[in-house]
Amino acid sequence: MYFSNKNPFKKFSGNQVLLSIIAFTLPALLFAGYFLSKKGNVLTVDLGQQYVDLLAYYQQNFLKHPLKLIYSFSSGLGGSMLGTDSYYLLSPFNLLLLLFPQTLLPQAILLVISTKVGTIGLSAFWAWRKKFALSDEYLLAASSAFALSGFVIANNLNLMWLDSLILLPWLVYAIDQLLAGKKSHLLIITFLTWLTNFYTGYMTLLFGFLYFLCQLAIIQEKRKSKFFAYLKASAIGSFLCGIVLWPTFIELLAGKTNADVKWTLNFQFPPYQLLAKLVNGAYSFHEMSDGMPNIFIGASFTLLAILFCLSREFSKREKLAKGFLLAFLLLSLSFTPLVLIWHLGQFPVWYPGRFSFVVSFYAINLALEAMDRQKKFNIKQKILAAVWSAIICLYLGFNPNKFNFVTKNGQIAAILFNLASLLFIGFIYGYSRFGQHFFLALVAFDLALNLFFSLNAISYQENQNYSKFAKNVNAATNYLAKKDSGFYRTEKAFSRSDDDPFTGSYNGITTFNSISNHKTSNLLANLGYVHNSNSYANQGGTLFTDAFLGVKYYLEPNYSDDQVTAKARMPYDNLNHRADLDLYYPSQQLSQLSILQNQNALPLIFASQSTSSKITFVQNDPVANQEALWTGLGLNGRLFNQVSLPQVQLNNLTVNKSNPLIFSKKKDNKEASVTFTFKPSDQNSYYLQLPDAFNFDNASLTVNDIYYDFENRDDQIRLVNIAAKNQKTTIKVTFTLEKDSLDLTGLVFWRFDNQVFEQGIQQLQSPKLRLTQSGLTIKSQKFTTSKKLFVSTIPYSKNWLVFDHGRLVKTKLFAGAFLSFNLAKGSHQLTLLYLPTSLLVGLAISLLTLTFLLICKKLKNSVWSS
Repeated sequence: MYFSNKNPFKKFSGNQVLLSIIAFTLPALLFAGYFLSKKGNVLTVDLGQQYVDLLAYYQQNFLKHPLKLIYSFSSGLGGSMLGTDSYYLLSPFNLLLLLFPQTLLPQAILLVISTKVGTIGLSAFWAWRKKFALSDEYLLAASSAFALSGFVIANNLNLMWLDSLILLPWLVYAIDQLLAGKKSHLLIITFLTWLTNFYTGYMTLLFGFLYFLCQLAIIQEKRKSKFFAYLKASAIGSFLCGIVLWPTFIELLAGKTNADVKWTLNFQFPPYQLLAKLVNGAYSFHEMSDGMPNIFIGASFTLLAILFCLSREFSKREKLAKGFLLAFLLLSLSFTPLVLIWHLGQFPVWYPGRFSFVVSFYAINLALEAMDRQKKFNIKQKILAAVWSAIICLYLGFNPNKFNFVTKNGQIAAILFNLASLLFIGFIYGYSRFGQHFFLALVAFDLALNLFFSLNAISYQENQNYSKFAKNVNAATNYLAKKDSGFYRTEKAFSRSDDDPFTGSYNGITTFNSISNHKTSNLLANLGYVHNSNSYANQGGTLFTDAFLGVKYYLEPNYSDDQVTAKARMPYDNLNHRADLDLYYPSQQLSQLSILQNQNALPLIFASQSTSSKITFVQNDPVANQEALWTGLGLNGRLFNQVSLPQVQLNNLTVNKSNPLIFSKKKDNKEASVTFTFKPSDQNSYYLQLPDAFNFDNASLTVNDIYYDFENRDDQIRLVNIAAKNQKTTIKVTFTLEKDSLDLTGLVFWRFDNQVFEQGIQQLQSPKLRLTQSGLTIKSQKFTTSKKLFVSTIPYSKNWLVFDHGRLVKTKLFAGAFLSFNLAKGSHQLTLLYLPTSLLVGLAISLLTLTFLLICKKLKNSVWSS
């Protein structure tokens, strides 16, 4: 086990505070300074569409309603938050959010990320300073290179991953201490790594295991005892975190993730293409979604990382072990089986190579180790550095346009920094007393340019847009909470994100979560809601689905208040125009939002008219599935009746001879559209069924000049409400082509029978339960009923216990997704309790492990005393 022979604490006492401040502020200020120059706008992609909502929920409930962090009805139709907590919310840095109001949440998030970036630098600096006796300038350069590595710059928005980078240097240091036979804090580091984020924690600990094996292969003494000491500390640290790991494991095992993965012996991309990721600013939106892993650490450390292999200060065994580990890590970035192992058996959706931070760390660690052992580099190392630099520059020179994410400025910068690094390696390191100052300035400038070029490649949301949204939606939901203290769902005719219920403090339908319940998602997809693998939105609903899911209130834009200035006006993003919202009762008008009440909304627990809990759905047919659900509830009549295809008017289009719903442009440079015109003969609602092949990138949709803006997600048939209470009113449905042709095969017009619907809903409202919800319990008033099946729209879980007058009632699955139970004839009063059994088991594991540790410590002290 290698440790520097120099005293790592020789300058510790004199400039400890100053060094800590520099190690923290250098990366933190470079990072924060960029965003402050952009008005502090930090929200983008998932941070702006998911994490900010979850952090708002954390901010609102951590102190006031902590039980909501165990189970929440703001998470889709309702679900456990334990897996969500362990992935998104357990970082101690999130406590900083409690110091800010919700309207300043984006600024608070910037502070949290900047603090994490600075802490990465601080952590790496002191871990390396304990191990190496290099000049502080070299260590500051290294810690900044890690804190502002390509991984951090590209994934700063995934702020929950950054805690693992803070702990990684200390994990490696703890392993080094253990192998050296010294006191090691491996147990507590393992515990903290799992606790702060189980996902990147797994990657960090996997690297720690590989690093341990590498170092174990180098040492000659007591391998077996050290191996078992490592396993013991790692296992106890993991069991100590049982309160987090066990509930998360149970949720993943129960189907929170549902992906079909094929393990194939191929590469995600040719490994040599990673050379392009060494360029300053090698980043873009495409790289964020479908690109290559981010491994930038600056030109200097890229060249220094490989010099150990030609150093006389490293034994052959060391060179072989360290070289093998470095090669394995690099291969893992592209070789499919290794990619899957690092990502818990699933391909990452966006953000490729999520473990690349361990590659960056190990490369920098190798560079420091080579510098620490050598006062100067030998001629072979200098030649190797020159050859490696030439390979990078020549590859980019011969492929100037191969990578869209590589800019000309980035290429020029990369070449210049490679030349400057060669100058340092060949003629400055070991020759000039100012070498360390030159190196620190060189690395800092290199990192700053990469940060600037990379972040300029993506766009950000305006902080004020989120603040205005949060302020107005919370004003509406706070009003509803005071007016109606019951248990119901609320939705909106617009959306900022699929996780709006977390920001808006209401029980909704939508969710966007990497740990999502696929049974709920499948049911909503069957009913026609727009979805993909980890999200579903309030698009595709009908009068029946609103009533069935208990959507009692709707929020829609209010444009009528002239006192609202343009600056104060909130944006109404992703408008979900539904004509049938006019059937809902106007309840309250706020300055920017109107509240509608759905008087047909069912309580979240109601009596079915059928005794069967099984309903068979067909794939990708929302009309048939809504009819099946209607019939499965024991109701009569048809909700949907097909309407003959309306009159068609063509503009600059020709019709396919074999299929009247396939259209092609006559003249490419002119607008082309097809319009279907009809007049409803009654006041019923009408829905347009769009075929699953239809894509809003191919054509836009307007109804009587109202633009319908829908997202493209998974291919599916979807229902669009186009008319309600429009008897004898001309309805024009127009598709305007964005491409040369349009295929509308499968387009259907449906008439929804409002009378059949209302009569059926009245049957389901008897007896009408008045429900209240507090913490983990739901209660009803006393009521009487004949023997019936009671259905809820609460996602099924064995953790839900149903009590009737204090007696436990057996529950079962309804429609493959929901909680249901039978009640006998007579008087009833329900209490539903969510018992987080996995959390309790996890707590028991943690407490037993802690007890074991305390007993062992007491016995050890007794032995030493005697």
